[in-house]
Amino acid sequence: MKLNFSSITLITSIFTLSSFNVSANGLTDLQSSLIKLTGNTPISAVVESAYTEKRGKKKKQKTRKGLIQVNLTEDNQGLKLIYSNETIKKLELEAEQKEQDEDANTPTLNAVNGVGVAEMSSMLSAAPNLLRTLKKATFINEEIVTHNEVDVRQLNFSLPLEAIIDNKEVHEYVDEFQSEFSVLINKSGVPIESSITFTGSGSAYIFFSMDLTQTNRFTYKLINNRLVNIKKTFQSKRSSTWGDTESEGYKILVPQVENSVLTALN
Repeated sequence: MKLNFSSITLITSIFTLSSFNVSANGLTDLQSSLIKLTGNTPISAVVESAYTEKRGKKKKQKTRKGLIQVNLTEDNQGLKLIYSNETIKKLELEAEQKEQDEDANTPTLNAVNGVGVAEMSSMLSAAPNLLRTLKKATFINEEIVTHNEVDVRQLNFSLPLEAIIDNKEVHEYVDEFQSEFSVLINKSGVPIESSITFTGSGSAYIFFSMDLTQTNRFTYKLINNRLVNIKKTFQSKRSSTWGDTESEGYKILVPQVENSVLTALN
C-alpha cells in the first residue's frame, strides 16, 4: 500500500503529538525536576529592582518610584549582599533629603527593602519556593501551549487565600477571593515560567473596604544544578476607602556565569 504525502504528514503529526503526551504526568514531572534542582553550586549575580506606584485620589495622586542595583554571592559561607559605594552614598543622601522633605524623590531608599536576604535567596534557589507553593495548590488541568514558538506544557492550579496572604489576622477581613496559578514546563518537566493572578475584596470595621487585583510572573533559568528565578514582575491595582493605588515593578537577576553553565530550557 502506498501512502501519499498528506497521509505521511498526518501519521507523523499524530506520532509526534502522541510522543509528547505519553510522557509521565506533567505534575509528576514538575515535582521530580524540582526535587533535583535544589543544588547549592556557588553563584554570583547582579540584581536590579525597580517599581512605580501611583497612590491617592485622582486629583491628589502621588507617584513614588524605586530603583536599586545590588551584587550578591552565595556559596558555602552563605549569602552576601554587596552594596557599591555609590549606592551607599545615594542611600545616605536620600535619607537626609527625606528628613527635610517627606515628599522628596528617594528611589534608592524606596527600593532597598525589596532586595533583602530572604527575597534574594528565593530567587537564587527557586525550586524549594516553587515546591512549597505546589503543596498548597489544587491541580486543575494540563494543556499544550506555545511559548517562544515552542510547544510546552502548561499546568493550571488554583491557590487558597493562605498561599497568598500568610497573615492569619487579615484572613477574617477577606470576603471574596479567587486565584489562578500556572506553570510552564519543558519536556523534561523543568519550569520555564510561572504566574499567579489573584483578586480579592474585603472590609474591616464599618468604614474601610478594599478591592485588589494582582499578577506576579516568574521566569526561570537552569544554572548547573540549581533553578534560578532570573526575572520577577508584578502589576497591582487596589481600590480602597482611602483612594486608588496602581503599581508595577520588576526584579531582574543577571548571573555572573564565568564558572557556571547556562542550560537552555526549550
